[in-house]
Amino acid sequence: METVRAPPGSHIYFAYGSNVNTKTMSGVRGVRPSASYPAVLDRYALVFTVPGLPYVEPGFASVRRIDVDEGVDVDENDDDDKSNDDSRVSDDDDASLARYEREVHGVAYVITDEEWRFVLRSESGYDVEAVTLRRCSDGAPIEAATLVYPETDLGLPSLLPSARYLGLLTEGAEEWNLDAGWRRYLRERVRAYAPEGKELAGAIAAASLAPIGLATAPLGLAMAARRAMGGEDSAGPTGASEDGGESEVERAANAAIVDGFRAFQGFTWGVHNALWEPVFGSGANNDEDDGQRR
Repeated sequence: METVRAPPGSHIYFAYGSNVNTKTMSGVRGVRPSASYPAVLDRYALVFTVPGLPYVEPGFASVRRIDVDEGVDVDENDDDDKSNDDSRVSDDDDASLARYEREVHGVAYVITDEEWRFVLRSESGYDVEAVTLRRCSDGAPIEAATLVYPETDLGLPSLLPSARYLGLLTEGAEEWNLDAGWRRYLRERVRAYAPEGKELAGAIAAASLAPIGLATAPLGLAMAARRAMGGEDSAGPTGASEDGGESEVERAANAAIVDGFRAFQGFTWGVHNALWEPVFGSGANNDEDDGQRR
C-alpha cells in the first residue's frame, strides 16, 4: 500500500490533544488543513505530562513511546477492532480498553509550511518527532510529524487534565468519529481533575500568574543566554529549524520563550509543592489519588 507523504510546501502534522478538535485547530489557531485523515499512532501512549497551572489546568497532553523492552504485548494482527461500530465494544469488557494504552488515535492534518511554523510557535516547549501513522480508512501508512513534550523532573505528582481540556479531546474524537473504543477510553479511563472545594486555591494560582512570570523572566533569559554562550542548540522544538525553516533570530527568540516557560513551570509547581498543596490539597490530581512524586 502506498505511503502517504506531504506534498511540496506542506507538512503532515499528527494531532492527538486539543488540536483534534476543529474548535481549537481552525477556530482558535486559524489553521485550515488542505486534507485531514483520522489515524493511529501505534506503540505510543497518551499521557498528561505537560505541567500547566495548579488547580486550574494541571496537565496537558503529550505522547510517550512504548519501547519493546517494556513488555507491552502488541498484537500485529489485532485489526478486528478498527471498526467504528460501537456494538463491537462491550460495555462490560474493560479488558478491551487495554489496547488503548499502547496506541494513540488522532488526526493527521496536511498543512502548509507556514502553518506548521505557527503550530510550532503555539505549542512552545514540545519536541518534534517523526512518526509513521496508520490511516483509519484503509490502513495506509502516513509519514508525519508529531509533538512530544520532553520528560521533566519538577518534583510533580501525577497530573490530570481539567474537565474543560479533556472535553476538547472527547468532543474532537466524536467530531471525527474516531474508533469507538478510543472514544470510550477517553470517557472512562482518562479522569479529569476535580477542583471542588479548591476554588480559593485556583483563584490564588491564577492571581499569581503575573508575579510568578515577572519573577521567573530573568531566570528564563539567563537560561537562554547560557545556552547561546555554550553553543547549545537554541532551537525550541527539536528539528524546528530543519522542519520549520526558522531563521537564527527566530530560533533564538523561540529558545528564550521555551526557557522562560519552563522556568515559569518550575517556579509555579515549586510554590505549589511547598506552600499551596499542604494548605489546599493537590492542584495536580484528585485527593483520592496516591499523589506520589515521580
